[in-house]
Amino acid sequence: MDNVFYLLSASSSCIEGICLSKKNNTVFITKDSVGFSALSDSDSEDESGTDSEQWIKLIGKFLDRQQWRDHSITFLLPAEDVTFRKITFPFQERKKVEQALPFELEEELMGELADSAYSVQVHLMSEQNSEALVLLMERQRLEQLQQLCLERDLLIRNIDCAAYALFRSKINNNSGLPEQRDLFQIYLGGDETFVNTIRDGRLDEIKIFPNSIPKILRKHFSAEEITLPSFLQNFAKSQDSAENTESENADAAAFLQLKEELRCLCAQLTLHLRIKHYSSESQIEVLGIFGPLIKWDGVVFRIRSFPLPEAQAFAERSAEGFSFSTSSDVKLNAEISATPKLEVKAPDTLEELMFEAKQREESDEQTQNDSSESDLNVGAEKEEKQQNEEESSAELDSIKQQESLLSLTERKHWGILGELRKTAELFLEPHKLSLYHESTPWKRFLRRNRGAVTVAVSLMTIILVSFAWQTSTKLNLLQEDIARAERLLKAELHRVLPNTSASGVNAMLTELQDKIKQRKDYIENSKKFEKRDYFNLKFLNNISALLDVDAPFQVDSLEYAPERFSLSGTIDSYDRLQILKNNLQEIEEFKGRNIIESNRKSPEGIVYRITIELK
Repeated sequence: MDNVFYLLSASSSCIEGICLSKKNNTVFITKDSVGFSALSDSDSEDESGTDSEQWIKLIGKFLDRQQWRDHSITFLLPAEDVTFRKITFPFQERKKVEQALPFELEEELMGELADSAYSVQVHLMSEQNSEALVLLMERQRLEQLQQLCLERDLLIRNIDCAAYALFRSKINNNSGLPEQRDLFQIYLGGDETFVNTIRDGRLDEIKIFPNSIPKILRKHFSAEEITLPSFLQNFAKSQDSAENTESENADAAAFLQLKEELRCLCAQLTLHLRIKHYSSESQIEVLGIFGPLIKWDGVVFRIRSFPLPEAQAFAERSAEGFSFSTSSDVKLNAEISATPKLEVKAPDTLEELMFEAKQREESDEQTQNDSSESDLNVGAEKEEKQQNEEESSAELDSIKQQESLLSLTERKHWGILGELRKTAELFLEPHKLSLYHESTPWKRFLRRNRGAVTVAVSLMTIILVSFAWQTSTKLNLLQEDIARAERLLKAELHRVLPNTSASGVNAMLTELQDKIKQRKDYIENSKKFEKRDYFNLKFLNNISALLDVDAPFQVDSLEYAPERFSLSGTIDSYDRLQILKNNLQEIEEFKGRNIIESNRKSPEGIVYRITIELK
């Protein structure tokens, strides 16, 4: 991205801009777009559309006329298009403030909060309180600006309020802000009029004063050949009387209308200062192209008497100074600041210009005083009054006001950019009260490379579609193979389980697993039974071998215990009894054991009892 930036004052009556370029931390002002010429071709009361639509059309025409596109831009919205609110909360936690703020704003606003875009800055105060400063703008206008910049590949670097920008310009000034007294920034420009009340170093209120000055300027002085110096020269030379205001002298009638508006504004400004409890410790700054046309006498604001005494000096200084062209666009080929701040060197110092204007004004006042003394013979009273005025002016050192037109000799812009031009770089960066800013230029990149992005997206779509088609084909083939294998498996399972009642493969496999498990358990039990050492069974087998079925003896009882073995029954002879006894001695368990024999005769034979002690 090239280091080119645009700063645009987006007032509906006076759209002006500055083109800046940055190189090696040095800022150049390459072009100034000044005046009301951008509005001259759309000055029709029958133009269709709402105020917001007409406003965005004017900005679009200005951007197209200046051919501003493909770079970053900052918008300064007029104070009358931005709503200012200050809300106090009885706690200091920022999260609580952010959560409670939407509910408080809904109570403060006339319309729906969803129709507004807002930014907030929270200040922590004493006694566990916090104060939220809120700036709101119409969401519709924000969306229109976004679409306007999107169509021209412009990156919105910042959307700021003109009144808050003027306050930031004061903060950026090395002189700083008064901490113990109030400061009133009064702005009377060709675009709007407002007052910033600065209290304890913070912006306390933005008060807007609607007036017809922008309409008068747009109607009578919007031609391209009318520049700000020529307008101020003619205005300063105009008379206060209402004579010669016929249709043939439209400028004089317009000047009278401007003076009437200034008188009304003076009354409103005086009332506002009284409402805000103005005191002698307060400080006043009067800015704008109409700032030198009014004065503060310590009690009220008044419009100065015309023609202004420094009108001739202003005409001479303007002729010697910057040469304005007939076009509303002023190109500066070699304007470089030694530091990142923007500074434009004047032909002479402001102190010299102010001193010369003061000498001219004092000489004119002295002439008027001498004339009034000879006619009205009130010289003593005049001298006393003049002395009181000098004393009161000495007391008004805290009033920093543009007291002479000579302070506007270097000025190019009719609107707020005239005050902000030297610190234009400051307003390019967003801040906490920025109404909107874009952090990445993706939308602009996509629009600029629409063809390449379209081709890339088409190729990616083709690749993804082909990949999806191949994947779908593989899945279909795989599903067919799975179905074929399932049919073969069912056929084999039916062969193994001919009497099964299951129909599914999983159920048949489960049944087969159960049968296999049962068979394994049976085989395992058989093997375990086969491997067992049955001692008692072997012993009984040996005893039963002695007791042949055909033998002429019988066993009535047989007892085998760990302590002894006993055998009793009948036998036909003593010889056979002796053979039975000898055979018992041949058994492994009875070898070396003491055999006790007892017998007696009976009608059935010889009754015997053989006992063998095992212990």
